[in-house]
Amino acid sequence: MDIDPRIASTIVENIKGALSHDINFFDTNGHIIASTDPARVDTDHEAARIAARTGQSVAVDAEHPFAGARDGINVPVMQGDAVIAVIGITGERAEVEPFGNVIKKMTEILVRENLEQVSRFDRRMMAANLTNLLIAPQPDTGLIDYLTDTLNVDLTVPRVVVVGRLHMPQKLRNETVQRVGIAQDNTYDIVDRLMANQPHSLYSIYGGEFRLILAANGNATDPDTSAQWEVLNRIAQAVSQSTGYPLVFGISEPVHAIADYREAYLQARSAELWLAFLHQQHNAETQAEIEHTADANHPRTLEYDDTALGMALCAIKDTTAERFSNRVLSGLTEEEKDEAAVLFDAYTRHNGSIGHTAEELFLHKNTVQNRLNKIARATGYNPRDLSDYTLLALAFALRRLLKFWWTTP
Repeated sequence: MDIDPRIASTIVENIKGALSHDINFFDTNGHIIASTDPARVDTDHEAARIAARTGQSVAVDAEHPFAGARDGINVPVMQGDAVIAVIGITGERAEVEPFGNVIKKMTEILVRENLEQVSRFDRRMMAANLTNLLIAPQPDTGLIDYLTDTLNVDLTVPRVVVVGRLHMPQKLRNETVQRVGIAQDNTYDIVDRLMANQPHSLYSIYGGEFRLILAANGNATDPDTSAQWEVLNRIAQAVSQSTGYPLVFGISEPVHAIADYREAYLQARSAELWLAFLHQQHNAETQAEIEHTADANHPRTLEYDDTALGMALCAIKDTTAERFSNRVLSGLTEEEKDEAAVLFDAYTRHNGSIGHTAEELFLHKNTVQNRLNKIARATGYNPRDLSDYTLLALAFALRRLLKFWWTTP
């Protein structure tokens, strides 16, 4: 086994902190790959080579000189029955030899911890790569097969694709990018901890987007996802507390074949955007800041099948939505569209009641009627006519949704 020189350097520095002697870390060929004495790195050491070959400690002093060696003690580092490295202390033999067994144990513990960390990182990266491959427009089935075999992942188990993203107010976004970016460095650790009981699930964080592929319990025709929803809520709560901004998740319908993962990803992304949009609309209506503590009743997850109107609106291409909205609302300037949207939304909330709309907006009834008439004159669509109302409602909804999409990080 080859020990990465960076790991060796970390181990050397850790041991140096406990001893006042120079420490050398050798590979099994007696080559120094890390040392507290930089001049000795990349040199060869015969005593260390013998220690690696025999599995026994080798001391160096005036009576026992070795090529390239200085006085001290060189101890084999074991993993099971195999020597994987040699650790050495430079100094008078009588002074450093008693530390031989101590540094051997310390080094073996540090090597094991570092290798476990590397192994966890490698598995994390493979899981992230498999997640991203599955939702890619054209998945590489050969690489997917390799990764599923390596990770022991059974893709015949019914799964759902989940997409999440942090959302913050536009006015604060530029000011808090650095703070949130730093906080996101820790989000993988949060997800790792909370997903520990989901060994057959996959996840990655890519470009600020949380991508999870969760294995459902039950069977293919009746998958049970209650445990997964609980995990998602815990992740959303923990990450929101860490960053100060809400994390919401959209969830696809169950997936049974590799070819369906891309569509499931698009479903989950639509559901996540729609849920975040609904949160924003609620906060705008209540004049609340977008904070994860703003409303404890806000759902953190939304299934694609429950998006209702969002299923249709999110499926419309941006260019089509913009063209439709501009066409229906033509005749109004952008400022007039904003003003008309406020009036139209209140009019809708109060089911067409002029009086209640006027009360909410602190306007006279005649002012409300005049502004509704202005919308009718400018657009050619009368809000009081049911067929025209439907077109106006769709145009205003798409306009709001487009503005939200364009400001979503």
